[in-house]
Amino acid sequence: MPKICILAVMLFCGSRPAAGAEGAAGGQFLRIGVGAKASALGEAGSTASGAQSMFYNPAGINGVKGTEFSFSQVQWIMDINYSNLALTRKSGDKVYALAVNYLSAPSIGKYDKYGNQLADNYSVRDMAVAFGYGRQATLRRSWGLEVKYISSRLETASAGALAADAGIQYDAVPGAFNMGFVVQNLGTQLKYINDNDPLPLNVKAGGRYLIRTEDGTGERSGQHISVLTDLNYMKGPGFYANLGLELLVNYSEGTSYAVRGGYKTHAGGSAGGLSFGFGVDAKKYAVDYAFSPMGDLGKAHRLSLTVRFDGKNV
Repeated sequence: MPKICILAVMLFCGSRPAAGAEGAAGGQFLRIGVGAKASALGEAGSTASGAQSMFYNPAGINGVKGTEFSFSQVQWIMDINYSNLALTRKSGDKVYALAVNYLSAPSIGKYDKYGNQLADNYSVRDMAVAFGYGRQATLRRSWGLEVKYISSRLETASAGALAADAGIQYDAVPGAFNMGFVVQNLGTQLKYINDNDPLPLNVKAGGRYLIRTEDGTGERSGQHISVLTDLNYMKGPGFYANLGLELLVNYSEGTSYAVRGGYKTHAGGSAGGLSFGFGVDAKKYAVDYAFSPMGDLGKAHRLSLTVRFDGKNV
């Protein structure tokens, strides 16, 4: 796996376009943040864990205990809907996963060259289906790989592509600092009629630092703070960073509450890079919400539901 990731970086850097060339790649829906938890953290997801990590770093699926299902709904700008689901199943030291992304936009009316509206409408649809596999290599290192089919349709024209994501996660300091590295959207081009568009290939590296607080007696309290950072190089926009901060409070019976905030440096608009959110995790299920103001473009809302089933019951 490390050799595969290094080779992907070499291929990527050797064919990269000029930085700042927004729109140089197709399949732009793959850049939209998915899970509400990671989105509230500025999309800093290289160290994400659980089913939703299929959208950020497939190595994170090794964090599931038995079977985990996650569904996210994104109400994006211009009334665009983006639905995502992920299902993971642990078997021994291996994990298998399935993930689906589906984006749809409101119909757009057709007009003739004189400005008269026609009876028909334009329709737009994007979809990606991914199959993932992960393994815990050692107590401190895990890796994951996913292959996906990406399809895009504009009216009667359609395009398809095959791609892969590969990632590694490493506990540099167990219980305090872990790292993630991932290559995303390494694959073929989307071809619309006679035009070919490359996928938004991205190389990401990041980390998560956990700060545990203490109560007045010097014992660890039920609160901790997580600081997350990712550095990306994407085909088109070039370098950008994701920053996230989470305050989590644990209560009795394993229930925890979290407040989150984040920033994504490459987003446009007066407030396009900011994000906020909160979540409730009750062991068997978790509910997360994220809000992202996007300046003149509007705002985005994300809601995620995760359900976990103990490995003994599956």
